[in-house]
Amino acid sequence: MRKTGITLIEMLIAAVISVAILGLIAAGLRSSSDSLRFVQNSQLLTEDLRNAGNLVSDYIAKAAFVYPPGVTLTIGSVGGYTVRNPSTNNNTWRIGQDSAIALLWPPTVENGVEVVKFVMVYPLNRGWVVSRATGAENPGPDPANNSKWLLYIYERNVPVGSSRLPNGFPAIIPTTISEGSGNLLADYVQPGGFVVSYRNCLGFDEGGLATLALCPTTPPTPLRAEHSAVQVQFSLQGEIHQGSRDSRVPANPLRFEAAPRNLPTRLTDITLN
Repeated sequence: MRKTGITLIEMLIAAVISVAILGLIAAGLRSSSDSLRFVQNSQLLTEDLRNAGNLVSDYIAKAAFVYPPGVTLTIGSVGGYTVRNPSTNNNTWRIGQDSAIALLWPPTVENGVEVVKFVMVYPLNRGWVVSRATGAENPGPDPANNSKWLLYIYERNVPVGSSRLPNGFPAIIPTTISEGSGNLLADYVQPGGFVVSYRNCLGFDEGGLATLALCPTTPPTPLRAEHSAVQVQFSLQGEIHQGSRDSRVPANPLRFEAAPRNLPTRLTDITLN
């Protein structure tokens, strides 16, 4: 008569099956954890981009001049890593062609000097910044996302000088802003994910009142206060490389539109006496 019980072979088979089941459970938990982490990161990135877009919109709304398409700007120093155009690898930017928004705020007095604040928002290559920035200025290494963009903001007070307009603006709008550096505004922007367009520029009717006009194909030289852009549209989209694929965050770009509210209302406001 055969004895009942578990043989060694049966125990080994049961152990193998148990290990396999535990492996499947662990893989499932790991996958769930990765998915949860990605969702959380996506939500944070979307919120960061939305906050950045709202801030840029506020800056535009306060502007008294917005650089129109076609203008070439030079900012900071040639070797400055926070002003390096990812398309040209130098510190020059062409508005309307490169992904950038530049503007001037109304005149104020700083330390007894009348100045206008120059502000520019633009992207940088993430890997380039990580390899050069130190301390708190470094967004942190992430080799899988070296090709992504960072959104930066550059601010610099520019003296108005003796040749000033009735509204306090410099007679000739500056296009070279030396020294200074940019600051991080948003991380993990999709390359090409900061898209800017200009709907209209400033014009004046026969009575000298401000109106909307099409932006000229070639910006006037020298650049003056009456050549400002009027309506700016831009969009932001993030992108994160995780696992073996790039995921766009959010799925559709965040879209913004803003108009400066401090533009001159009459031609006499910006005409030299």
